[in-house]
Amino acid sequence: MIKQKRNNISLDSIAAECGVSPMTVSRALRQLPTVSEETRKRVFETAARLGYLRTTRAGRKATFHEQLHSRPVQIIAGEGKEGMGRFHSELTLSLVRLLAAKRYECVIRVSDGNYKEFTRMLAVAGKADVEASLIIGNFSEKERCSLLTALPGAILLDDTGKDVIESVYSSFSFDNTRAAALATRHLLSSGRTRIALVSGPKEHFFTREIEAGYRDSLSAAGIEPDDNLICYTDFTTRAAADAVKSLLERNVKFDAVFTNDEMAGGVYRPLLKRRLRIPEDIAVCGCDGLPVGEQLYPQLTTIILDHRQLARQVIDKITNQDLALTPVRVRLLPSLQIREST
Repeated sequence: MIKQKRNNISLDSIAAECGVSPMTVSRALRQLPTVSEETRKRVFETAARLGYLRTTRAGRKATFHEQLHSRPVQIIAGEGKEGMGRFHSELTLSLVRLLAAKRYECVIRVSDGNYKEFTRMLAVAGKADVEASLIIGNFSEKERCSLLTALPGAILLDDTGKDVIESVYSSFSFDNTRAAALATRHLLSSGRTRIALVSGPKEHFFTREIEAGYRDSLSAAGIEPDDNLICYTDFTTRAAADAVKSLLERNVKFDAVFTNDEMAGGVYRPLLKRRLRIPEDIAVCGCDGLPVGEQLYPQLTTIILDHRQLARQVIDKITNQDLALTPVRVRLLPSLQIREST
């Protein structure tokens, strides 16, 4: 029986194709900062094309640059009844990627609202020896207060937590009131005057801020806000569809809808079922800047809340020794992305 020869791709063969030394190839594949981005990209493209996969370290000890930081970063994520929303999922993924690039081990702890599991997670998180604690997702007001009290110096993401005064913490969030103002003014400028707002639970901080920007912009345009056009939901696609369906069944007149990107798919369904055209009959504007907006037809106009920029600023705080221990409050500005739905 003839043994098939293994096709082992070596660092030497990659180096020869790239015109660099094997040591440079090794450093590039380990993503060390001593290799330029251009060289790293060329090495990775060549390695992928040749099918190179490193399977052993051949007994070589890790260098200083390869070693993980001795203390990990923990991300504490809160899930709603439908799981974590897409925006928070995208933000979490951005954080994990950036932490990995900085050689941090990342520990993710998830809470689904179960009281017993939350208290267990809180106890474990409070005792953990970590570089930083990041809190993201859906938590009740009491849960959030408990987390911020148990984790001094924690970083709260996509939430100001401004009503938590007994804790020392940082927050990185977006100016949601300005986001709603951008959307409402854009819809008004296109001739829409009956703008429905489909948002989350009435007591949720995001809903409060969005509604404030929505009401203020209508009032500034001389239009009295109509409470019949404000729909409170649970942030799910299904609930958004039910809200718009209810407006249609009750014959509430509206010529535009402002919602978030994830719920926009739910907004589209009852409109299209009634053969109402988007945007000719009803304009729709989302908020978040998620990829799903480009996948809808017609493509969704949206207010971009740049989760990648937010993640970068959080990582800068963690890694900058001058900022690491200083509580900060950061609110990023949104921007309008006009597409086909308005």
